[in-house]
Amino acid sequence: MTQKTYTLTVSCADHSGLIAAVTGCISETGGNILNLAQHTAVDIGMFFCRVSFTGEKDFSPEAFTAAFGELAGRFAMEWRFYDDADKKKVALLVSKTSHCLYELLLKHADEELDCDIPVIISNHPDLAHIATSFHIPFFQVDPKKGKEAYERDLQSILEKYGIDLVVLARYMQVMSPEFCKAWDGKIINIHHGFLPAFKGAKPYHQAWQKGVKIIGATGHFATEDLDQGPIIFQDVIRVADTCSVDEFIRMGKDVERRVLVEAVTRYLKHSIFLYQGRTFVIE
Repeated sequence: MTQKTYTLTVSCADHSGLIAAVTGCISETGGNILNLAQHTAVDIGMFFCRVSFTGEKDFSPEAFTAAFGELAGRFAMEWRFYDDADKKKVALLVSKTSHCLYELLLKHADEELDCDIPVIISNHPDLAHIATSFHIPFFQVDPKKGKEAYERDLQSILEKYGIDLVVLARYMQVMSPEFCKAWDGKIINIHHGFLPAFKGAKPYHQAWQKGVKIIGATGHFATEDLDQGPIIFQDVIRVADTCSVDEFIRMGKDVERRVLVEAVTRYLKHSIFLYQGRTFVIE
């Protein structure tokens, strides 16, 4: 019988003995550690830790959470305990561009994304055939109704499918501050530019005008400040001065695909720690 695995994430002010305390509580309650990743951000005196472990035959999640809750209180820890069998439900939001959508769906079909994708939502009908080919329900929302009404429709769909994470896979709509706050830390966007440079519309055109030698993409949490949310993952490729804007766009698609998958993967693995508006990715 396959043993159940769990993930524990911890953040708190740095103290001596933290790792010993965390690992000791896991082992004393019947857990067997598979992987531990830890980082102390010395600039701010913060400790971040992610632990993957199995539960041995006498392990009880309830007993562990009670014991660790007591420990967390002593050190003023922020902590989360996850059963790895509980898969996140992810909604994919798209417009007319398909490359990021295809990449996520293919990675999911190959079991490289450990989640469920129960719904695809768009403000256009163009990509409905992709949802059909992957046997996923497709809904079209209408921003022309006004942002408040249209986001109410969107929220209703997300609630219907019990969504945990919203992924903007080249969804060309700016979400309202209210929506971003309601889904704080639960919306991942792919920006086709290397942030914080070239925010907003047509970043490849902006980059070409500046004569850049590299172009990139950024996976980040969406906030009410457009393209300024905490960054999860970035990557770049080199471009020649002889490249046109159209070539920038074509070449950039490969980076966008890779970056979005990496950002979502890190979220699903509980590797992202948010602290005072920035991320620490601990793997």
